[in-house]
Amino acid sequence: MSIQTLAQDLGLSISTVSRALNGYSDVAAQTRERVVQRAAELGYRPHPGARSMKSSKSNAVGVILPMDERGGQFINAFYSSLLGAIAGVLDARGYTLLVTTHFSPSVHDEVTRYEHLIHSRSVDGFVIVRTLLKDPRVQLLHDRGVPFVTYGRSELNIEHPWVDTDNERAFELATQRQLRQGHQRIGLLNGPSKYTFAKLRRDGYERALRNAGLTPTPAWIVEGDLTESSGYTLTSQLLGLPERPTALICANDAMAIGAIASCRQHGLQVGKDISIMGYGNSDASRYCDPPLSTIEHKVSDNGRHLGQLLLAQLDQLSTPTLSYLEPVDLIARQSDGPAQASG
Repeated sequence: MSIQTLAQDLGLSISTVSRALNGYSDVAAQTRERVVQRAAELGYRPHPGARSMKSSKSNAVGVILPMDERGGQFINAFYSSLLGAIAGVLDARGYTLLVTTHFSPSVHDEVTRYEHLIHSRSVDGFVIVRTLLKDPRVQLLHDRGVPFVTYGRSELNIEHPWVDTDNERAFELATQRQLRQGHQRIGLLNGPSKYTFAKLRRDGYERALRNAGLTPTPAWIVEGDLTESSGYTLTSQLLGLPERPTALICANDAMAIGAIASCRQHGLQVGKDISIMGYGNSDASRYCDPPLSTIEHKVSDNGRHLGQLLLAQLDQLSTPTLSYLEPVDLIARQSDGPAQASG
């Protein structure tokens, strides 16, 4: 479909449609939204070669998925949903989402990958995932003036657009639920502490304990790589303590499923002898045995907002919304329950 056909369908001039698709502020916001929506419905795509020649842009956005602690990649159902939502927003505006991986555990090596993509002009902007507390990727892109948005926050004193789930509130809610059920020995199976999300989740967990008059026990706070095997190993470690936790809150559903397997191996009935909660409300959480109590967060909303904020950066549009802190919901199932009197 040509832009002429799109303009005719909308009853607008070609110039107006073109400027609307490119986000110019002299086109009314309502008109821009109408044009973008109709373009998506009709399958209109601007010719990439012509657009690139006019703008010296690649019309691509980059995401680098870093290596996890085991040497694997952050490619799973969660990231598939997140990246799909981002791509949907970008695609409607003629941008391609380019996803690549990084095969070194060193964040400094990863920064070199960013520098290469910037120098080669392979992409016009970036989505940074798994933000670090002191994130050199954020510093680099800010210093280079490259459009970017982060999934998660950092502790750097740099203002930039970000989208994040309310991790602190999520783990405060999960801990409060265990406290209401009479548990006082509550363990935390967390992700690596270098990541912002892990710090926020620990903050929420510890805040709930302190508000209940309890002091967090360091031996009950452990870190793993967000996998089932990590959840299994860490839970076995905690169950071997002289005074073990009676409830476990896990950084994601995968770790919680591993924790359930470990508890079974130790002869414990999950939901009765010990409580376990996950995070993410994955498909697996619904169908594991017992069904997993967990925290729901809106992955598709996260991705959609990431795409919208990045487009605003690419279009150099002023916007009052620089960030989204997404809400969470607690999903109660059968994997957790009241503390036993002898627990």
